[in-house]
Amino acid sequence: MNMPLSIYLDLVRFSAAMVVFLGHASGKLTGGLFWQLQPYLNASVMVFFVLSGYVIGFVAQTKEKTFRDYAIARTSRLYSVVIPALVITLVFDLWGVYRESALYFDSAWPAPNLDVSSFFLSFLMVQSVWGGDAIPGTNVPFWSLSFELMFYLVFACLFYFDGAKKWALAGLAAIIAGPDIITYFPIWLMGFGLYRLHQRGLAVQQTNFIKLCVALIALVLLVKLPPILDQSIWLDLPWVIAPKNVLADYIYATLFSIHLLYVPHILPALTNSLIYLRKPIVFFSSITFSLYLFHRPLIQFFATFYEDKASLESRLLVLGGTFIIILIIGLYCERQKRPIKQRLNNYMEQ
Repeated sequence: MNMPLSIYLDLVRFSAAMVVFLGHASGKLTGGLFWQLQPYLNASVMVFFVLSGYVIGFVAQTKEKTFRDYAIARTSRLYSVVIPALVITLVFDLWGVYRESALYFDSAWPAPNLDVSSFFLSFLMVQSVWGGDAIPGTNVPFWSLSFELMFYLVFACLFYFDGAKKWALAGLAAIIAGPDIITYFPIWLMGFGLYRLHQRGLAVQQTNFIKLCVALIALVLLVKLPPILDQSIWLDLPWVIAPKNVLADYIYATLFSIHLLYVPHILPALTNSLIYLRKPIVFFSSITFSLYLFHRPLIQFFATFYEDKASLESRLLVLGGTFIIILIIGLYCERQKRPIKQRLNNYMEQ
């Protein structure tokens, strides 16, 4: 993967995480600030799914060439953030309930699920299989981890194994995941397919100007459509258990995939700017996963400090306090991936 494309993907990933962070901080927690971002939460997660498939396609073919390497890398990546996220959720939810229980139990969102089973299932990342909703505390973003884990698992079965064993293992993984997750697996595969297309140079043969126009149109539609589609269309699929706007989610994923398909052909116009901004983009993108999994319990906790949620002081604390904690702990978590990976390697070699 060339440098400009890698930087661009980092920028998109961090931007999507910021949309989720600010979208969850909108409404009552900040006195109506950033309410415009609410319709973009699901679209951002679809961007994550497509990016995940793309990046996994890259690492599976260039770095993690065996199932063992792949499993160790994915485990170290996930648990370096999942474990701290669960600790943060438990500590700050309990502390927040003690400070202002009404904000947790008498508000528009569901009351936090603080029972042991939800945290245990979330630790295993199976809280959303078969339409499950065992979200730990207030940490709503955890729902997507079951999807991500099962995408990794089904892909690994298909990619690293051969013959009948491949299909048997993939089928078993799909049964464990359930219909909801498998319904979204093609979105993840869009990213993998895009990587293969880029790798083989099989982008549609058109002039750069047309590619630029198509990429920009897809991006504009991705920005314009969520407020419209969020409420105007809904496709009830009989096999999907939990309520999800599947049709809208596929539209978001398709638009982003079209945009991503043509990005390598328009990057020459952005290369100088991306390289100039490379250090801050790479730095902030390194905490994307932490930003996604840490923010929700923190913003609600900090919202308990001021009665007037719309005050400047409250907004600065909710947004600034949350981001500073995420930055500090997220950077530490990022440094733990390699030691965890090394310990897993040592364990596997015994």
